[in-house]
Amino acid sequence: MKTEKQPVFVTSKRKYLFCGDNKGLERLTPIIKKVMKENISFEVVYLGEKEETDISLWLKHQRMGSFLYVAMEWSKLEDVKHLAVECGFSEEEAQFIGHGVRMIDVFCCKCHQKTKMSSEDLGKLPTTCFHCHLKLSVSDHYSPLRESYLGYATLETGSDHR
Repeated sequence: MKTEKQPVFVTSKRKYLFCGDNKGLERLTPIIKKVMKENISFEVVYLGEKEETDISLWLKHQRMGSFLYVAMEWSKLEDVKHLAVECGFSEEEAQFIGHGVRMIDVFCCKCHQKTKMSSEDLGKLPTTCFHCHLKLSVSDHYSPLRESYLGYATLETGSDHR
């Protein structure tokens, strides 16, 4: 699994919306240049270090046919994604591109709780459930319902002990 996804240009949209931090907008630059070259309507919003940057009004006032690109640190990306969905953007109308260290949730098959782990460790070693201490093998299956990757019990014995 790649922890960083490259943005892909989606054709035939009425307007393109770009938002992100410094590194994120840098990654979106080729698409922004393409949109400028083709003389298509677009807007760019810089999301700086300050948490008070509120883009909800900006997102709510966009017309149908707009396509949203968001590129920022993984730690902040999920909040912006939820905000975009609340404002009416569907998965088909947006791309979310992350950078930096990505922490993922692993759903335990025993206690049904979530444990955080670095996505860089996904598939390398089993992880231990923080709640019931079961050793989990993390699958590459992502559950949108649980907003986490599924963790299955490993074949090791005695994993319930601390």
